[in-house]
Amino acid sequence: MRVSTPQLWLGGVAFALVATLNAGGYRYGASDQAFYIPAILHQLDPALFPRDWAMLGAQGRFFFVDEIGAALVGVSGLALPVWFAIAQAATLVALYAGALAMGRAMLTTPWALAAWIAALTLRHRIAKTGANTLEGYFHPRMLVFGLGLLAVADVLRGRRVRPIAILLAGAALHPTTAALFLVIVGVAVALSDTRLRRPALLAAGAAALVAVAALAAGVVPIDLTPMDPTWRALVATKDYTFPTTWSLSTWLTNLAGPIVLAATAWTRHRDGRLTAPETGLVAGCLVLVAGFFASLPLISAGVPIVVQLQTSRAFWPVEIVATLFLVWWLVDRPARAAAPSMAARAVAALVIGVSLARGIYVGFIESPDRPTLAFDLGRSDWDDALGWIRASSPADAYVLADPGHAWKPGMGTAVRIGAARDVFLEETKDVAMAMYSRDAAHRVAARIEAAQGLDTMSEADIRALAAREGLTLFVTPRTLELPLLHRAGTVAVYRLTP
Repeated sequence: MRVSTPQLWLGGVAFALVATLNAGGYRYGASDQAFYIPAILHQLDPALFPRDWAMLGAQGRFFFVDEIGAALVGVSGLALPVWFAIAQAATLVALYAGALAMGRAMLTTPWALAAWIAALTLRHRIAKTGANTLEGYFHPRMLVFGLGLLAVADVLRGRRVRPIAILLAGAALHPTTAALFLVIVGVAVALSDTRLRRPALLAAGAAALVAVAALAAGVVPIDLTPMDPTWRALVATKDYTFPTTWSLSTWLTNLAGPIVLAATAWTRHRDGRLTAPETGLVAGCLVLVAGFFASLPLISAGVPIVVQLQTSRAFWPVEIVATLFLVWWLVDRPARAAAPSMAARAVAALVIGVSLARGIYVGFIESPDRPTLAFDLGRSDWDDALGWIRASSPADAYVLADPGHAWKPGMGTAVRIGAARDVFLEETKDVAMAMYSRDAAHRVAARIEAAQGLDTMSEADIRALAAREGLTLFVTPRTLELPLLHRAGTVAVYRLTP
C-alpha cells in the first residue's frame, strides 16, 4: 500500500479531530479524573485530603500515575491542566500510530486503511463494562491502550521483544489495561515463534508461582476474603462490577467480537493470507476471553481482587482486533479482486461519513451548553465558589456538597478537583473507588445514608450532620440561614462550625 507522508500526517490530524469530537470534545477535570487529579495533588502536598486519602490511596496503590504526574508538575513548573492536555495529545498520537501500524501490517488498500482508522473514532461503551473506546479527557487507561495497539502492530510485523517492553512500561500507568495486551501479545509471540514457546510457558509458570507465593506469604497486601453484603451491595450499583448478572443481550453484544474475529480469521486462512503472527494474535484474544470466563466463579463469590480487576474489559481489545479483521473482510478483501468492488469503497465511505456526522453532532449539537474544548476548569458560579474554598480555607477543611455535584446542572466539577479539599460524598466516584477497600465501602455506604435528602434538609439537620461528621463548609446553590462566608453568584459557601 502506497501512502505518502503528507497523507499520513493529514490522516493523523483528522483522526485526532474526529475522535475528539466523537468523544464530546475535550474537558479537564471530568469523570475518572475525580480520582487521578486529587491523587496527584496529594503527592504534591501531602497535607491535602487527610480524610479522603484512605479511599483515594486504596485505589492509588495499583497505579504510579499520581507519582509520575506530581513529578512532572514539580520538575517542569507547568500546571496540571497543561500536563493533562499534553497527555491527551500523546494519547491520540499513540492511538493513531498504533492503529496505523496495525492497519499497514494487515491491510493492502488505502480505502481499507481509512475505514479502519475511521472505525476507531466511533466512541462507544463496551457493553456493561467500565471502559469506553475513547474518552473526552485524559485517562491513563487510554494512553496505555494506544501503547497496546503499538505492541500488537509489532507482533504483526514479527517483532518479539519490543512489544513486551512497551507493555511493561505501560503497566506503570495502568497495569490492568497493560495486562490485557500482555496476554494477547504473550500468546501471539509464543505461538508464532516455536523457539519461544517453551521459555514463554516457563516464564508464565514461574510468574504464577511467584504471585501465589507472595499472596500466601502476605507480601502483597491483597484482600481475598469475599465481599460482605454491604460492600457487595454498594459496588453492585455499578453495572460493570458483576458480569454474572448480564442479560442475554449484553452477552450477545460482547461475544459478537470474538465470533466475528474467529469467522473473519477463518476466511483469511482459507484465502491463504493468515500469517503466523495473525494466528497467534487471534489465539491470544481467545485466550483472553477464556480467562474472563474462568474469572466468573470468583467474581460471583465476591473475591475482591478479581472484582477489582474488572476482567470483563477483556472484550475491549478483542473488539478492536475483530474490527481490523472485519474491515479487511468488508473492504480490503473485495477491493483486491480482479475488478475492485465499488461496494467495498461504499462501505469505507459510509464508515467515514458516519464518523464525521456523528462527531459534528456529539461535539457541537448534542450538548450546546458545554464547550467543545475546555483545557481548564470553567468560570461558572460553582467553579468560582470552589476556587474560593481552595484559596481561602485550610487544607483540612471538610466540605459538604450535593452528592451528585460532579454531574448535576449548575455544578459539574468535583469538590476534590475544584477546591482540592475533602468532601463528605461524591457519590458517583466514591462508589467506584470503594470497590478497592472494604473499609471505604462501609464509610461510603454510611455517608450515602446520612446524606439522603440533603437538597431539602433543614438548617438544623444540616448542623446536626456537620457536628456528627466534623464538616466545616457547605457549598450549595441553596439559600440558607447559615453563616455565609462567600457568595459566587447563585452559589454560596456556608460555615458549618460553631
